[in-house]
Amino acid sequence: MGDLPVLWATLQRLNLPATLDCHYPAPLHWKGPLSPGEVLAVWLLFIVSQGDHCLNHVQSWVDQHQTTLAALLAKPVVPTDLHDDRLADWLTRLGDGDSFHAVERDLNQQTVRVYELPTDLVRIDTTTANSYADVLSEQGLLQFGHSKDDPNRPQFKIAAAVLDPLGMPLATAVVPGNATDDPLYVPAIVAVRQSLGVGGRTYVGDCKMAALATRAFVAAGGDFYLCPLSQAQLSLAQRHELLLPVWLGTQVLQKVSRPGPPGQPDERVAEGFYVDVELTAEVESKEVRWTERRWLVRSKAYAVAQQEALERRLSTAERCLRELPTRKRGKKQLFHTELMAAAEVIMKRERVEDLLSCTAQAVMTRQKKRGYGGRPPTEKTDVSFEIEVRRDDKAIEEKKREMGWQVYGTNGVGMSLTQVVWAYRGQYRIENDWSRLKGRPLGLTPLYLQDEVRIEGLVYLLSVALRVLTLLEWQVREGLRKDGSKLEGVYAGQAGRKTARPSAELLLGVLKTISLSVIEVNGQTHTLLSPLTKVQKRLLKLWELPTDLYGKLTRGFPKGKRS
Repeated sequence: MGDLPVLWATLQRLNLPATLDCHYPAPLHWKGPLSPGEVLAVWLLFIVSQGDHCLNHVQSWVDQHQTTLAALLAKPVVPTDLHDDRLADWLTRLGDGDSFHAVERDLNQQTVRVYELPTDLVRIDTTTANSYADVLSEQGLLQFGHSKDDPNRPQFKIAAAVLDPLGMPLATAVVPGNATDDPLYVPAIVAVRQSLGVGGRTYVGDCKMAALATRAFVAAGGDFYLCPLSQAQLSLAQRHELLLPVWLGTQVLQKVSRPGPPGQPDERVAEGFYVDVELTAEVESKEVRWTERRWLVRSKAYAVAQQEALERRLSTAERCLRELPTRKRGKKQLFHTELMAAAEVIMKRERVEDLLSCTAQAVMTRQKKRGYGGRPPTEKTDVSFEIEVRRDDKAIEEKKREMGWQVYGTNGVGMSLTQVVWAYRGQYRIENDWSRLKGRPLGLTPLYLQDEVRIEGLVYLLSVALRVLTLLEWQVREGLRKDGSKLEGVYAGQAGRKTARPSAELLLGVLKTISLSVIEVNGQTHTLLSPLTKVQKRLLKLWELPTDLYGKLTRGFPKGKRS
């Protein structure tokens, strides 16, 4: 049985089968006891429980768990209901048209109401996913583009808006792999507003969200944005002008700290100040005016990392420059002009051309050879070069003082520096979603589907699976936070290890040991449920599920079939 009862209870809380049936009614000649929504829900059970989205693995899994699934759904479940051809057809329906976006809206409203979720902060980001399929056309979904994964394979792009602090997907879009990120933010915001309403919500994104049109759109709707400003919005010269009072010691900086270890002082993590700028833009043919607060923030850890990286580049450049004149086997001797050209290449490669200088000096060595056998004595002159490298210490120090600074723009003028810093540092939550979606446990990549509509449908289906995982994880973490306690007994081989922030994968793994045995004694069939452990019972309580969830399922278990 494992985690299936908990997952099914979660899908029922979301009203997922009924929502899917509403937007994807059964087509003509539909066969089988399950509705379309129930078929997709059982498929989601397989995906989340097994960490596998391969279509041809589902039918055999259903056959192995047929009796358990029938008990969960309170109706017969036939393995052929989830044949891979039928599932492929459903991917086509999910990826075709706008029906799934309506499903997302209904699920968002149901989830927020049932779980009483905070809705004041939404994060938006994009990622890419590679495919083994070929590029079909210039207008198709699969295209070559900038990729952090594998630039040699075509890709598509996924944009998502997620609810903080869960990381739960609210809106998902799939676009061609060569699409730019800037135009993807406004549609994501529109989708969130359709689900949760307009006004009073903060949207956090990276520098690609900082396009003036995007910021104006958010401000026009009465919402707030927070994003770093790139040099396209604030040039390097403008940043230097704003930071000059800091370097002169005339600008007072606000501090941001985090609590230190017991008995230790608080740790300073950032410092900064703000300037207010009046902005004007046009949104839907109407002029919009608003005040943008620009926070100039210096992160201590970021500054240290940048300075250490600069020192590494300087050391690498100095070493390579001094090795230039060294003659080695098979290496052509370089003369003055060639040496200086090679030195310039090295300094540009390490991005230190304004911080280092070098000169090449010729060194002449004379070697006398005595006469022999009637040959007169000779003198041989050998010319070699030495490179002298000099650091510009003043320029290096000026470079280091510029490091660690970032400019954040927001129209939420009521936000303090502490709120700004911690709000943006929470962007790792959406990165965790991408890791789950593309890696374990959902495993979107590597992708072998050839049909682009089905690829889009698979992404939408996995976004629902991601929603389930984030909800299960958040419920437990929030319950532990309210209790001020930690969970023990969830790490294999480390019974005493405790955690206040267990992952959904870890929690579901705890349930894998729950089993049900069906035996026949003297012509009578009996079901035997393995006793629940202490941590399993506590998880059911944290998920606000009945402690006899598994027992009730056992009592209604069909007799004489496999579990």
